[in-house]
Amino acid sequence: MAAPRKSAQQLAAREKARAKAQELTARHEKLIDLAAEFFEHQEQAEQVRAEAQRKADALLAKAEEDAQEATRNAANTVRAMVDAGEVKSAVAARLGLGGAEVKKMLDLAAAGDQNTGHQEPNVEDDGDEQPAAAHAA
Repeated sequence: MAAPRKSAQQLAAREKARAKAQELTARHEKLIDLAAEFFEHQEQAEQVRAEAQRKADALLAKAEEDAQEATRNAANTVRAMVDAGEVKSAVAARLGLGGAEVKKMLDLAAAGDQNTGHQEPNVEDDGDEQPAAAHAA
């Protein structure tokens, strides 16, 4: 059999090189697409985290406001107990607080009155007590 011509060998080699280059190019393009997909997912994850953090911060801020309001209400209750004639030490014992905590609550209640610009009623009238004038009549 006759040996193939040199130009035929070169042509076959070029075709083989082109096919190999085309495979490498296709693989490279696929890797670029996958890398782009990876970065899209990474960005999406960061956006989800940022949104969750924003919501968590808002929720914590609202919870802190609610907790402060509840603490102010508790302080007003302590003040109402003292205003009803109970001594501070008895209020402290009844509520399981220390004397300093009762003072702190009373200070908080007073500060709340100053911030709102008005005095709240000292003792709520529950209808059980009769005014002193009613007993005299």
